[in-house]
Amino acid sequence: MKLFFLAVFMTVLSTSALARMVERMPDQPGSVDTYVSDNGKYEVSIMYGKNFPSWSLKENDQVLWSKPLMNEPGAAAISDNGEAITLPLWGWRDEGGSSGVAVYNIKGELLREVHFNGELPGTESLRWVHETRISPDGKYFIIGENGKECSYVTLFNARTGEIVWGKKVGLPEMVQVKVSKDGKYALVTTNEYKDRRMEFQLLDSSGIEIWHKKMAHNFSYEVKHYVKFTDDGSGFQIYDLKSGKYISEKIPTVKVH
Repeated sequence: MKLFFLAVFMTVLSTSALARMVERMPDQPGSVDTYVSDNGKYEVSIMYGKNFPSWSLKENDQVLWSKPLMNEPGAAAISDNGEAITLPLWGWRDEGGSSGVAVYNIKGELLREVHFNGELPGTESLRWVHETRISPDGKYFIIGENGKECSYVTLFNARTGEIVWGKKVGLPEMVQVKVSKDGKYALVTTNEYKDRRMEFQLLDSSGIEIWHKKMAHNFSYEVKHYVKFTDDGSGFQIYDLKSGKYISEKIPTVKVH
C-alpha cells in the first residue's frame, strides 16, 4: 500500500515544476561552474550556495552583473555577442533529462522557456541533451542528443522558441555541435565509442547535409573543440587526432546527395 501511494505521489510531482527539484543532484556549496563563449569574450559563472545558487556574466573579465539564479542551474551556453544565454529546464536532473531550454538576454533576464513537446498535444517530453550551442549572433540555438543507433540535432529560433528543423545524424554518441550566424549552417560531430570512430557533418539552414567526413580512431576526451567555424564564415575546421592539427574545409557550393 505504501508503494502504491508513493507511486501516485511521484506521478503528481512529475507533472509539476516541483519535480524538477526532487531529482536534483546536490551541488557542493562554494563550487563554481564556468562557461565561455566560443570567442572567449563572455563568461557565465554559476556559484552554488547552501540554499540557492547565483550567477554572473563577465565581458572581457569585467563583471557586468551578478544576481540570484531563480531557475535550477545546469550547463550554460552563451553567444559570441552576449545577447543570448541558455540553461536547461530539468526534468530528471540526475539522469540528465531536461524538459526544455530557458533563454536569457545579456542582462540575465529570462526571455522565454522553450519546452520540448510530447507526442500528444499539450504535453511535454524529456530529452537527454548532451550539447547546447548558440549562434554567434544569439538568434538561434541548437541541441545535440545521444541515441541508440544515431544521434539527434534540433535547431531552434532563440527569439521565438520555434523549431527550425530537427533530424537524425551520424553515430550514436553526440560529441559537439555548432551553429553559424543566422542559423545558416550547423557543424555536427558524433562518435562510436567502442572503436573511437567519428563522423563529421555540415548541414544547411534546412538541416540538409551538404558535406560529411568519416575518420577512424579519432576520438579523445582530451580534445575540447572538435569543430569550429572560421571567423569570416567561409569555412570550418575539424580536428585530426593523429596529426594533432585542425583540417580546414571550405563550405561547399554544391549539395551532397
